[in-house]
Amino acid sequence: MNTFKRQNRLIVALFQAGLALGYLIGLPTLCGAADPALRQYQKGNYPEAIRTYDRILKDHNDWEEAHFGKGAALYKSQRTDEALQEFEKALAVKDPVKKSAVFYNLGNSLYQSGRAEESLAFYKKALELNPRDYDAKYNYELARLMMQQQKSQQDKQNQKDQKQQDQKDKQKDQSDDQPQDQKQQQNQAQQQQAQKSRQEKEKSQKEAAQVLDALKNDEKQLMQERRQMKASGLTKEKDW
Repeated sequence: MNTFKRQNRLIVALFQAGLALGYLIGLPTLCGAADPALRQYQKGNYPEAIRTYDRILKDHNDWEEAHFGKGAALYKSQRTDEALQEFEKALAVKDPVKKSAVFYNLGNSLYQSGRAEESLAFYKKALELNPRDYDAKYNYELARLMMQQQKSQQDKQNQKDQKQQDQKDKQKDQSDDQPQDQKQQQNQAQQQQAQKSRQEKEKSQKEAAQVLDALKNDEKQLMQERRQMKASGLTKEKDW
């Protein structure tokens, strides 16, 4: 029975690798010790699965299957850096198909850690050991495509930034090359415009103050008129 299972194919939209360990039966000398860890893993109780693998590895630190299982549980717990360490310890396995599965899982873990470029090398190693590993081929091509897209976007952004910088440099050079008298004329024009803006602002403020004063006077007159009408017993019609 195969003791190694791999991470699932990466989801195209989000490029998130998910583990599907399936089953993990330890070496015969384990006497089924790995089974409880596997059952906890399958239930989604990854912390307990990790603790169980730790107990196994305490006495059998050279068992690749236990390191592989612990790496899977760590990965599911989003402890990707620790999962990488466990998968690396599982690389000591001799069987080429099992080693291919470890390389595959390392590739997915590396990508999840933001090391997409490094992940390509591990998918490639998985394929070298197991050319029929279509999941590894799929992930390799997908990772490569996404790296190309990221590079293309970065190149476009760099070109845009360079174009903007060139435009700024050109404008600065044109300003530096202008005759001194032309610069003075521009400065004078800017000062005149600034003065005009200040005058218009002051005028607006003065007009606003006049309007407020007029409203206050109207209000005083209205209040005085109302008091007079009240004293004479007269009333005005209401406005609509």
